[in-house]
Amino acid sequence: MCLDEFSIRLLAVIDDGYMIQLELYKRKKYEKVLIVASTSGFIKGFLLSDAKMLQELGYEVHCAANHKAMVTFKAEELFPKYNIIFHQVDFPPNRPLSRETLSAARQYLDIVNNIDFDLIHCHSPIVGAIVRLLGVKYRKNGGKIIYTTHGLAFSKDSGWKSKLFYGTTEWLCAKLCDKVITINHDDFNMMKKLSPRNTVYINGVGVNTEKFRHVNINRNEYRESLGITAEQKMVLTVGEISKRKNQKVIVKALSKLDNSYVFVICGKVMNDSAIYNELLEIAEQLHVNLKFLGFRSDVPEILKCADVFVLPSLREGLCFAGVEALASGIPVVGSNVKGVKDFIVDGETGYLSDPYDADMFAKKIELASSRGQRKKMESKCIEKAEEFSATVSHGQMSAIYEEVLNIR
Repeated sequence: MCLDEFSIRLLAVIDDGYMIQLELYKRKKYEKVLIVASTSGFIKGFLLSDAKMLQELGYEVHCAANHKAMVTFKAEELFPKYNIIFHQVDFPPNRPLSRETLSAARQYLDIVNNIDFDLIHCHSPIVGAIVRLLGVKYRKNGGKIIYTTHGLAFSKDSGWKSKLFYGTTEWLCAKLCDKVITINHDDFNMMKKLSPRNTVYINGVGVNTEKFRHVNINRNEYRESLGITAEQKMVLTVGEISKRKNQKVIVKALSKLDNSYVFVICGKVMNDSAIYNELLEIAEQLHVNLKFLGFRSDVPEILKCADVFVLPSLREGLCFAGVEALASGIPVVGSNVKGVKDFIVDGETGYLSDPYDADMFAKKIELASSRGQRKKMESKCIEKAEEFSATVSHGQMSAIYEEVLNIR
């Protein structure tokens, strides 16, 4: 190699190194990312993978949320384990216009005014509105804001008051961020009308389908440990006990079938214990066998014990539990509402029903719970779940982060 050629190559290497150092220097001011959600439990359940993605892109990750809500872990133990810096903000659960909201907004501003963030990613309606409305100056100074809706607080079937308040808020705030991310097709179509330029769709927040597909248990023995006999038909749902989850319609539906059915609920009471007491009372009146298992860490094993999974929700973003059931090969009977009909293909991976029609739910549960029909649907269920696997949705989310942060 001649000296001139060597010199040219050496200068090229030096130049490349200089450009890398220059890029790192440019990022010195903003090398941190903030993830904001209503509760710390939401971050633990759905957003740890986002934190990992951002860390792999070279960013220090902070989270802001309310840890005073019902949780089953200690923030000071969990978040350091994932190299996440946690900030307590007293976000209210469901009161957008209140003193609590104003107080939370001040706490949030104390964080963002004292730490330079390159990106703020906010989740859920109240938090999303606070972050975007208070982020005008931040974006003018070069910061980026993205918002993921895990289920809009209004739909095309909502009343005019809900549409006016929440629809106007989403329309206004969509213009105050760099990207609006939706996880079901109804929300995508709705937001596309409100903000066509920056709305995108991803396939949920990622289910570890392998974890649910490959479960090796003795089904009869495990059912027996749950108090379910081999002859009984186990109707399962997983999720919080609340008005929105609408478990009451399943109790009414099972009262119309024979007494071989057992309704099993894995989940905690969220804000209203009256719902729990009402379910017990209705089940007793209608002679329905109802079992509460509470919060469980063995959901993959419990799913393998079920004959049919039910999802009678009135509204969802994209229900994790329903996709997990499909990944287990279990058909899902669910409400014909957004966030549910994205993964239930009627007659193939389960059945759709009017969320208020107990007779229709009874008919669909009876169809799906037959051994022959369940076996027929199994492969289709597993195949559909793969569309919402972590591999798919995390790849989509990573591409969005790279685009917004301008990373090649």
